[in-house]
Amino acid sequence: MKIKVKPKEATAIINSLTSGVVPKIGVQHITVGRSNEVEMVLSALEETKNGHSMMKFWIGNYGSGKSFMLHLLTTVALKQKFVVASADFTPHIRLYSNDGKGQALYTDLMNNVAIQTRPEGGALHILLEKWIEQVIVTAAGTHGISLVDIRSEQYFGLIQNEIIKTVNTITETGGFDFGLAIIKYYEGFIKNDDSLRKNALRWLKGEYTTKIEARRDLGVSDIVNDRNYYDMLKNFCRLFVSIGYSGFVINLDEAVNLFKIANPGMRQRNFEKLLSMYNDCFQGKVEHLFFNVAGTNETLEDDKKGFYSYDALKTRLKINKFETQKLRDYSQPVIRLMPLSHDEIFVLLYNLRAIFNFNYNCELDFSDKDIQVFMEEIYNKPGATEFLTPREVIRDFLNILNILRQNPEADKQELFAGIKVEERTDEHETVLESEEDIRQKKIKRIGKQLKNILLPDEILEKLADILLDDESLLKTVSASFNNEAGTLIATEKRLIFISKRKDVKSFPYGQINEMSYKSGPQYSTLHILLNTENLNIDFIPNSRIKPLIHLLEAQIDIIERKTLAAELKYWEKEIADPDMKSHLSRMSRIAYMIQEKDHTAGETFSMRHTDTVIKLVQQLKAIEVSEVISVEVDASRERIVEALKVTHQAFENELVSMFQADMLEIDAEAMAYKQNLKNRGLINE
Repeated sequence: MKIKVKPKEATAIINSLTSGVVPKIGVQHITVGRSNEVEMVLSALEETKNGHSMMKFWIGNYGSGKSFMLHLLTTVALKQKFVVASADFTPHIRLYSNDGKGQALYTDLMNNVAIQTRPEGGALHILLEKWIEQVIVTAAGTHGISLVDIRSEQYFGLIQNEIIKTVNTITETGGFDFGLAIIKYYEGFIKNDDSLRKNALRWLKGEYTTKIEARRDLGVSDIVNDRNYYDMLKNFCRLFVSIGYSGFVINLDEAVNLFKIANPGMRQRNFEKLLSMYNDCFQGKVEHLFFNVAGTNETLEDDKKGFYSYDALKTRLKINKFETQKLRDYSQPVIRLMPLSHDEIFVLLYNLRAIFNFNYNCELDFSDKDIQVFMEEIYNKPGATEFLTPREVIRDFLNILNILRQNPEADKQELFAGIKVEERTDEHETVLESEEDIRQKKIKRIGKQLKNILLPDEILEKLADILLDDESLLKTVSASFNNEAGTLIATEKRLIFISKRKDVKSFPYGQINEMSYKSGPQYSTLHILLNTENLNIDFIPNSRIKPLIHLLEAQIDIIERKTLAAELKYWEKEIADPDMKSHLSRMSRIAYMIQEKDHTAGETFSMRHTDTVIKLVQQLKAIEVSEVISVEVDASRERIVEALKVTHQAFENELVSMFQADMLEIDAEAMAYKQNLKNRGLINE
């Protein structure tokens, strides 16, 4: 059989499948039995090209072809002129985290950006240079400058303004720093400064871990992190479309690793993030974006730890109850991958034999009848029904072909007879820990981090309750608080004081308004202004105070702004206008009070206000930084300020409404209590 396959593709197919993984290229040559799924993908890509967004979940058992479908989808999407990025969930790569696992997902995706001319990934810099070239051409045409002259340094300011203007039209969040990073990339390009280009690309890929380092290298005020990486993906989607691509396809495999997150709270927050992305796609909040998520049946259906354990996801991902193995519905979000039939497996092995011969430039004595005998042997083995998947069939088939290629005298019948179907102990299957197991591990981890401080078990348990998921202890110093000697501990998110009497007090960084220190002859005092009180932590050795202050400032600077209150607190520090700083401070306090008073109401409040308020504040910051003076800019600034003041009033009204509702409940309860006392004769009329 002649097969039109490139040598590079043939080698990738054989080597990958022999190793039990899906090849990155050439999957179209081994595609069988998925014609309906491919038609659905083509239809979905067409809708995405027209401005819609969607999310599909590819569900099946291990080895059923989930990863294969994602690779096939990548091949189809690249031919339809989409930009494609892929990543696998792992214990260190998630949708949501406090310690960089979300940022790691973003970085993995950016490193794997692929286009048709670069299907193996690593195409981000090509896309950036293509877009910058378009900006240069536009600027040259607008200002009547030749394409040769406009690349000189004297026109750098012109290109800079053009980039910022274009970025502002395609970004909603983080646009200023996004544009600045691209400007630095262009600056490095025209000045032949490879270091500057690499740093700019590093920022765009989310590889900076601290703002201090990024500010030093590029002058940006923020970095890509767990909080904002999804916004950056949406920015890139708009950028790719503006270049002329059809859209952005993002493939996320191994969703079983979300199912396997041991901590229930962290697992639920990952599902919340998935839900928000799902809602964005189907509510029209984003355009030209196509997410694909691959996972096992238990990842979807397990009521305790799967997607179905989160009610909001369960209602959206319920399978069409009228669907059967014969009557399929490919329009729903969840696509179940049904097993390949024996005829389809035969065609697959038939194609693989041809690719194998082409790759090794040989012609094995392995007929169609031999393929049939091989299939009869493997599918009639004990356990085949329960444990046999296409992955195992393909691997055994290629292993036999490799033996025959290197040992022509080998007896095929003996090789077939030696086939065994073993009960699968998949590398993904793990025993999920109980909440108590998680707690005990956290206590042991805290004990190891504080190995120089002897703490009783009850204190370690208190610390386990206080510390957030994945929060690390960064520094410990001896100190005194309220005249109680003890130990001050700085973590990623808070200060903790443990007195000699083993009392534990916690001060989250998000509540800190101001911080300063005063040095004495030997000891220093740390002054902290919280939302509600002043704190003085005394007797900190002078040699320890400055490193402690620098650490706290850095942590406060990079602390994840996952609540509206924390976001507003961050922007209060960034905005220069004193009047607006005051408004943002009061708005932050109100948001914090609502969040603490009622978590559900706080979530609703945040969803109602966050996106719009933060966009307004970001635009105000961009105007301040630009230092541009014009009637239009002044008018825009006034509109933003007025809108934020109105929002401040809305915040206050909402808080008052909550207190009024509480007062009504308290009045009713008081009346009932008073009547009860009267009925018992305990009080007079």
